[in-house]
Amino acid sequence: MEDIILLTQSEVRSCLSMKEAINAVKVAYSAFASGRVQMPGVQHLDVHQHNGEVDIKSGFVEDFGLMGTKIASGFYDNQKKGLPPGIAVIVLLDLETSMPLAIMDGTHITAYRTGAAGAVAAEFLARKDSQRVGIVGTGTQGRMQLIALKELFDIQEVKVWDIDKGLAKKYKEEMTKKLNIDINVMETPDDVVPNSDILVTVTPSRKPLIGVDSIHEGIHINAIGADGPGKQELDPNIMPRVSKIVVDSLDQCRKIGEIQHALKQGLIDEKTVHGEIGEIVIGKKIGRESDAEITLFDSTGLSAQDVAAAKIVFDAAKEKGLGKRIDLFS
Repeated sequence: MEDIILLTQSEVRSCLSMKEAINAVKVAYSAFASGRVQMPGVQHLDVHQHNGEVDIKSGFVEDFGLMGTKIASGFYDNQKKGLPPGIAVIVLLDLETSMPLAIMDGTHITAYRTGAAGAVAAEFLARKDSQRVGIVGTGTQGRMQLIALKELFDIQEVKVWDIDKGLAKKYKEEMTKKLNIDINVMETPDDVVPNSDILVTVTPSRKPLIGVDSIHEGIHINAIGADGPGKQELDPNIMPRVSKIVVDSLDQCRKIGEIQHALKQGLIDEKTVHGEIGEIVIGKKIGRESDAEITLFDSTGLSAQDVAAAKIVFDAAKEKGLGKRIDLFS
């Protein structure tokens, strides 16, 4: 019986780059679209009394012979206590025997695979010459989404907004230095939209932040923040204007994604959804077809992404001799 590997966040960081995360997400989307993934529904816990939420995502990917479960939380008052607002733990098990193989920090993996998901969607749905990005929300994902997009696009200009102006200014300083990109802090969420080729929304909002009148021809929207019941960043009236609505999982997005609100209001139906991103990755459906199209990607996050990224970490850790080995069943 093999020992279980325990991996810290610093060890996980040393085993997963953004480029590797992008490739892992593509593999996960392809496997999901091809029926080689099994995922139960997301278990979502609201912890209102502590301004927090917990998502539990599980699944397996046949390609890797692995099962994975991730417990991920967002406790938005943690920063006041000197703690990270987002924390995640991933457990990997052998698909054939169910024996546990690894317990690892999932915070870095979640950050990178979520950023990578936005980049993969933009690769197929945004204009190839996209250079200007608007970002609503300047937390961890505001950073990860931009870092991932920079891997695939020649980003020249970024406009950002956050409800906390201090965080937005800190973002400007840090990301300008890191990526050498012109970044401007805007006064309202709608201010980031004009002239943006790609719009990214990454907040825990439960009310619309982006109005329908802000949306223009040719824009691609990565709607990342809405990943739970009631979460919302876009005016639902935007949905009927979109040329192609693409989701990571229709089953998840209709319940907890950005499209949940437009569906409930009857502004669109499930037939309006163009398809799942994996179907586009494998060539089953087509992505952007013209510069004038308005495209939207609704991302709720798949356990398959976590398993794919965690496999990269697991394999690299074994090769590098990282982690603490324990015999859990002794």
